[in-house]
Amino acid sequence: MQPEEFIIRSPNQLSEKLTGSWDAIVIGSGMGGMACAAALAKYGARVLIFEQHYVAGGFTHTFTRKGFKWDVGVHCIGEMGQGDLPGEILRWLSNNEIQMKQMSPIYETFHFPDGFEITFPDSRREFQKNLEKAFPDDKAAIAKYFKLVRDVVRSSKVYFGLKAMPEIVDRVLSKTLFRSGRRYWGITTQEVLDEITDNEKLKTVLTGQWGYYGSLPSESSFGIHALTTRHFWNGGYYPVGGAEVIANSLLKTVGKSGGQICLRSPIEKVIVKNGKAVGVRTVGGDEFFAPKIISATGVNNTVQKLLPNEYRQTSWGVELSSLKQSPSYVCLNLGFEGDILAVGATVSNQWFFKTWSMEDEVWNIENPDDEIPIIYLSFPSLKDPHHDPGPKMRNTGEAVTFVPWKAFEKWKNTRRGKRDPDYLEFKKTVEDRILRQLRKLIPAIMDKMVYHELSTPLSASFFTQAPRGAIYGLEATPRRFTSFRLRTRTPIKNFYLAGGDVGTLGVTGAMLGGVLSAGTINYRVLSQLVGVKRQNRPVEVSDQVPVKVLGGKESYK
Repeated sequence: MQPEEFIIRSPNQLSEKLTGSWDAIVIGSGMGGMACAAALAKYGARVLIFEQHYVAGGFTHTFTRKGFKWDVGVHCIGEMGQGDLPGEILRWLSNNEIQMKQMSPIYETFHFPDGFEITFPDSRREFQKNLEKAFPDDKAAIAKYFKLVRDVVRSSKVYFGLKAMPEIVDRVLSKTLFRSGRRYWGITTQEVLDEITDNEKLKTVLTGQWGYYGSLPSESSFGIHALTTRHFWNGGYYPVGGAEVIANSLLKTVGKSGGQICLRSPIEKVIVKNGKAVGVRTVGGDEFFAPKIISATGVNNTVQKLLPNEYRQTSWGVELSSLKQSPSYVCLNLGFEGDILAVGATVSNQWFFKTWSMEDEVWNIENPDDEIPIIYLSFPSLKDPHHDPGPKMRNTGEAVTFVPWKAFEKWKNTRRGKRDPDYLEFKKTVEDRILRQLRKLIPAIMDKMVYHELSTPLSASFFTQAPRGAIYGLEATPRRFTSFRLRTRTPIKNFYLAGGDVGTLGVTGAMLGGVLSAGTINYRVLSQLVGVKRQNRPVEVSDQVPVKVLGGKESYK
């Protein structure tokens, strides 16, 4: 359960329960917003978070049906071991309350046509051996690929550090200190692989994890592909107790410093006076003020919905608004009874590909004869050591694939629970087609299915305000990652961006974007990260030196 003492669940209680002054206001309680708020709270800041949903956590929250529980977006997280920077950041933000369990020696398996399979182990060396065994004539190309990945990862530290600096500093230093490193963020994954090898099957295997960032090899930045590849070199992890423990722990950090979170409280506008952000206005008309305002609700939502119109028309607003969204997706949530482990279910994730082409991105669900080109299958309950299947051996599964937004767009203005009959019919057809394909792929497991429910892009749009139901925010293209205007700072004084759109994709990417934003506001956050990595230990609240934060220049630089 979430800690109740600092959570306000009814917007009618805002005026009576929100008293005193605030050091910062964060819009959105997804991973980026929570990470930003928690990082500021670690240095004593009193942070107020506004969330439009009735549950905090964004894609880290969970939901239940008929006694089954599913995560929404936390399926597999890398770099959570001791000494891994993302893991150390998460432990620092949560005061070491979050435990991450390594999934298994094999964290996922890829199934390709013609019976070809390859496993992804929790060791880079073992993975490289697997590739060399599968492609013995391409050892030199494989070695070159791993070297390029390492090179990009090393340069990424500078790349993201500059995101927290003023734009002019980034432009100058990128040209002098970071020329070669930035190049890989500005070219596609396909371009890099074409330089390495002409073996199309090897390219397909190397790019098979594109589902973790949602853009095809011909469209994705090689920088994000390299970071994703490196992210899982030591395997995959899952939070003990389920994804909800992430939100509970980070929000507790915020609460310990006097912060609060308001649920069911969408923000209508950021209040800007004389070029300076001074507060926010809720849809209900309440206004709240703070010296620092942070939007963690996505770049598109921020520019198009929250800011005064004049900022949409600036070159900054136009450029950010022109960046495309990542693909939409559907997720079929499954409930099982019986021993699914005995019939093939695994702790590791399973990827099923219909063809060897990585350019078959989106399932054309409007074509009744089109099969799903890629299915990501996960069993979240098997990953959590705290899950008790009970006497009926109840477990959960999730099948995810990408779909075109246009197939759902005509219902975008309908309300959840009150959708049109034609939508419900279309949704059932989609659900039946996914079930039919799963029964071909994993028949013995599906024989134990007792419940299923489909979530569509409209679900993501409703619950997380994701434009077009895009699970990953902005599309992972070279244009996105080479934009100097996409950064934590904005042209509006005291107004900042946080989350995946200014970091990278997924849970750790959003966390990075939140911490970078906090570090832009309070430079001690960035210096602390260096200390966390060096000391290789979590830092407790009691370790911090009290500093002035309430509107003080000492903390906000």
